Amino acid sequence: MKMGSISVKTVCKGTALLIFVILRGLNTQTDTDITSLPVTSNISSTELETEFPQTHPTTAPATISTLSTESQTDVPAASATTSSPSTEIQTSAPITPATSSSPSTESETSAPTNITSLLVSSNISSTELETEFPQTHPTTPATTSTLSTESQTDVPAASATTRSPSTEIQTSAPITPATSSSPSTESETSAPTKPDVIRNLTVTEITTSSVFLTWEEPAGNRSFFKINWTDEKTSNHVTTNNLSYNITGLTAGVNYTFIITAVAADKSTEGESVVTSKYTKPDVIRNLRLSEITTSSVFLTWEEPARNRYFFILNWTDEKLDLTRNSIETTNTSYNITGLTAGVNYTFIITAVAADKSTEGESVVTSNYTKPDVIMNLTAVDITTSSVLLNWIKPNGQSSRYRVEYENNSVTTENTSIEINDLIPGEQYTFRVFAVAADHVTEGRARQISLYTNPDVIRNLTVNNITSSSVFLTWEEPIGNRSFFKLKWADDKTSGNSTETTNTSYHITGLTAGVNYTFCITAVTADKSAKGETVCRSQFTSMQSSKIHVSYYKAHLNYLTIMGGCSRHGKKWVQYQSSC
Repeated sequence: MKMGSISVKTVCKGTALLIFVILRGLNTQTDTDITSLPVTSNISSTELETEFPQTHPTTAPATISTLSTESQTDVPAASATTSSPSTEIQTSAPITPATSSSPSTESETSAPTNITSLLVSSNISSTELETEFPQTHPTTPATTSTLSTESQTDVPAASATTRSPSTEIQTSAPITPATSSSPSTESETSAPTKPDVIRNLTVTEITTSSVFLTWEEPAGNRSFFKINWTDEKTSNHVTTNNLSYNITGLTAGVNYTFIITAVAADKSTEGESVVTSKYTKPDVIRNLRLSEITTSSVFLTWEEPARNRYFFILNWTDEKLDLTRNSIETTNTSYNITGLTAGVNYTFIITAVAADKSTEGESVVTSNYTKPDVIMNLTAVDITTSSVLLNWIKPNGQSSRYRVEYENNSVTTENTSIEINDLIPGEQYTFRVFAVAADHVTEGRARQISLYTNPDVIRNLTVNNITSSSVFLTWEEPIGNRSFFKLKWADDKTSGNSTETTNTSYHITGLTAGVNYTFCITAVTADKSAKGETVCRSQFTSMQSSKIHVSYYKAHLNYLTIMGGCSRHGKKWVQYQSSC
């Protein structure tokens, strides 16, 4: 190699060395982030010594340090190592954690450029370096420091290593993950605690299709409440922010379980649930009817309520609520209540009950009087042709008044007797007397009596066709009715005779001539117990023929003359004959 001229090889070596020096300069600047950049220069140590004589010691490890007042990410710095036995300088830049130097009092922000990979290798022998570029100054460690008041990121620096046995220098700068050396200023998110249990859950306003739930706030915090309810077949749920909720659309007579849970703001963390069960009210029974009402019993029938029920409660009470009240349970839809008092108003109450034996539906109420008992000892007195007086004794139990029914007529009285007027003579009447309850509707069984009014008197009785042994009687019908006529006749000496006829005339025979007879006629009813007023007439029968009479009187007159007397009868006769 001549001194006055530079060979091509020398230029190449110089160029490689220049690149190496530039690389060293880049490692001292933090505004460039070198990730990986391989650079290799094959320069033997003999060539270096020839071109650049070594007048300075080898470089010390270079360290890049990044400091921060808040957070720190360590980036490995390059280290330079010189080994004398090597004939080659090898510089490598692995990423190593940076060490923290004294904190900076001044805020400094760096804007490094990200370089993914930069590996620089210079294969220059020590002889060539000494020849071309003699080292006249020692090499000092290169340090890059970046300080920041907010955050600091340690960028990996290349580690430069020189080993003398090697004939080349190799520098590499790979990137390794950064680590944080200071605590973070961002708060961590933690799961919420469970809300506390709600308090004093109550179920009110229970109907056949709804319930009203109320409760008190749990201790601590909560976001909302979740309400679940279920029967044996269905399940439903809602959410609410309130402390009460009206649940509707339920089925009558069904047992529901209600579950209320407080929920946290994350909508998933739930507190302990509170559970309660309640039956909805059974529905009302339908078509309650009373039948077969007697003086001491009544028969109740009804139809099933809609939906469910377990049994029915029957209550009944009379007007004395504080003294008499009865109750029974039945699963049937009918019941015969006995042991009641005649003529008393009873109130009957029927209620459907749920299976808990306490939840009752709406009651159906009806009132009715038992029948009064029958009156006693009904009699009829003072019977006339147009009236009758009825008497009786009040029945057992209670009654308000009495109704008397006859033919198509009906009269009422509050007394135990009544006079019935304007009747027809000789007519048969059946009088029915009912005891009536205070509702003026419910009546007991009737006590009845049948009787005839007295027939009226016959009219215009006459005696016709009088003979010595017979008469012919005629008369007119009485007003009203009669069944037949009873005729009686008698003289002064006999008790008389009698006969019956349905006609208004009668021929009486077998009488004695010249005798005064009394004839009586009475209208009689069919039962022969009621008789009208009797009408009587007296009449002499006729004498015998004239001859007989003259002979009789002549003989009688002679007898009297002989006897020195004169009979009245004879005198009359004489006078009648114009002789005495």
